[in-house]
Amino acid sequence: MKTSTIVWIIIVILILGGGWYWYSTSQTAPATGPSTATGLNGSPNQGNLGGADTGAVQQPGADGQENPVIGNNLALGTDSNAKLGTYLIGYTGMTVYTKSTDTAGTSSCYDACATAWPPYIVSPVDTITNLEAGVTGKTGTIVRTDGQLQLTYNGMPLYFYAADKTSSDATGEGVGGVWHVAKP
Repeated sequence: MKTSTIVWIIIVILILGGGWYWYSTSQTAPATGPSTATGLNGSPNQGNLGGADTGAVQQPGADGQENPVIGNNLALGTDSNAKLGTYLIGYTGMTVYTKSTDTAGTSSCYDACATAWPPYIVSPVDTITNLEAGVTGKTGTIVRTDGQLQLTYNGMPLYFYAADKTSSDATGEGVGGVWHVAKP
């Protein structure tokens, strides 16, 4: 057999093999768009952006990203109890807090403080103006020293408390004399 014939046979085999590989890998299911389920506040459910329309809300950090998405497109809501009255809750339903040693537009909670009091981190695409009825203050963001965006309410940075375990917990109220539940 001539060398040129062998070369042509090898080229044909490579082409056929490549075509088979392309065909076998391109037969996956097409990606689905964002969920069309309705969120708790009647807005589109944006909690599973780009995921399948399962109606389930992707929980913060469930995708392995640092910036959680705001479940049900609701940035802030309210809860209440007899001791504290009405206070703010975040996208997870967990109580949010302010630190009295912070100044408007500036966080003083980093390192070990941020471990115990995780800042309310949002991404640039999160809808932070979607507030539950009764939440009348102004939301915004500040840029933390690590470049992440932290949600603010009336200029004050918002935090969660790591010791709170359920959505009805507000155990951070008064801790160290500087931590307080955020009020609407």
